[in-house]
Amino acid sequence: MSFTGATGPDLSSFVTAPLVAPVLPYVFEHIETAAVIADHNRNVIMLNPSAEKLFGYKSSEVVGRQTSMFYADTEDFRDLGRKRYNEAASETSERVIVRYIRKDGTVFEGETSGGPIRNQDSSELVFLALITDVTVRMEAERALNRLHEITSSRQLDFSQRIQSVLYLGTMHFGLPIGIFSRIVDNEYEVRHVVHPEDAVEVGATFELGTTYCSQVVKAGDAVGFHHVANSELKTHPCYKNFGMEAYLGAPVLVDGEPYGTLNFSSPSPTRPFTGQDIELIRLFAGWMGHEIARRTDLEELRLAHQELEYQATTDSLTGLFNRRHMEQRLSQELERANRHRRPMAVALMDFDRFKQLNDTHGHQAGDNALKLFATEVERIARKMDVFARWGGEEFLAVLPDTDLEGAQQFLTRLTDGIRNAGFAHDGVDIDLTISVGVTMAQPDDTPDTITSRADSAMYQAKKAGRDCIRVAEITPEMV
Repeated sequence: MSFTGATGPDLSSFVTAPLVAPVLPYVFEHIETAAVIADHNRNVIMLNPSAEKLFGYKSSEVVGRQTSMFYADTEDFRDLGRKRYNEAASETSERVIVRYIRKDGTVFEGETSGGPIRNQDSSELVFLALITDVTVRMEAERALNRLHEITSSRQLDFSQRIQSVLYLGTMHFGLPIGIFSRIVDNEYEVRHVVHPEDAVEVGATFELGTTYCSQVVKAGDAVGFHHVANSELKTHPCYKNFGMEAYLGAPVLVDGEPYGTLNFSSPSPTRPFTGQDIELIRLFAGWMGHEIARRTDLEELRLAHQELEYQATTDSLTGLFNRRHMEQRLSQELERANRHRRPMAVALMDFDRFKQLNDTHGHQAGDNALKLFATEVERIARKMDVFARWGGEEFLAVLPDTDLEGAQQFLTRLTDGIRNAGFAHDGVDIDLTISVGVTMAQPDDTPDTITSRADSAMYQAKKAGRDCIRVAEITPEMV
């Protein structure tokens, strides 16, 4: 009589009737995989030493008992009975993950293969299960899947993703405190933190040597210790000051340069860390470094775009908008005023005797006068008001939601401010004045028509002796 099984050792050379022979323990005694053999009623025949170690039972304690005792979920026992462990089942090499329960009540995930083993005439039958504890592997896979969800989420911003990774790490590693730090020289700063009692605040700083992260910096790699009191680190300041028994940390590198650390810790000892734990925290820290580098690149790109936009729209001397941008804004503001039927004033301003100022005191004095105008505008203008350097010493103002009376009051404040600014150059006091032409927007106005009226009014101010405001005449056909 011989017995064969596709998923287990070939028993044909060893087993003779009756099936439960002394040779069975010998066949499985030296394999590292846990082996459970049951009879056709799924009652335990034997456990090999690896199975005894995995489940915490001696074989003699369980012989004759139904294998359902090993299943954490009864439904798994029934399901495998229907699919694999029955007289009609065929041999299979498929592996499945099953939740099992040990003698001490702890649950683990076991990768399970095996099935029926029959003699050649199928008159005798046993069931073989080969079980490997893959709990750590499965938890790591779930952690990696969750990490992917976090890092690819469009609903989370940078800070939320960092916090989510910290929460994930505290759950996966069983260490309740998670910190993402920035390290500069010998200073350790907490940038993000998860703490069950909120005892550590963002922005808190420590001397690097008083933290376990000093070990990470020293090693230049991930390090972990699960019971400090029983290690060489029991004299470390972090253990003396904070009583941290367990720690797992990894360096965060940005573009290959040290940036800080990702670390998790606990005031209680924990299980020894596995190689997968080390690889996983390296992966977490690697993602953080990549994310910071990407965020830095995006910020630099944003700033570069912002600078280009600033240069394209702004007069470099005064910081006010340039003429090209003002032409666009003026068109937009005219359309908005017409759509909402709101008043809008446009004023053109020009420094008086500006060429004389340049010829007498130099171009630097002229530049300073233009800057003074911009400073005065910044002091008194509203956020909605739009100012631009229109030409050499000319400026254009667009004043939304402003009637003629309001525009005149504002422009008077501006001209008074320029006149009374106490302008001087090289110790010489210089009188500065401006002439202003102002007009109100009309329904059929274009940027050209409204600026032309403001320009005509400004020249009327020049003819009237300068340093004054003139209002453009509105003819009946404009209304």
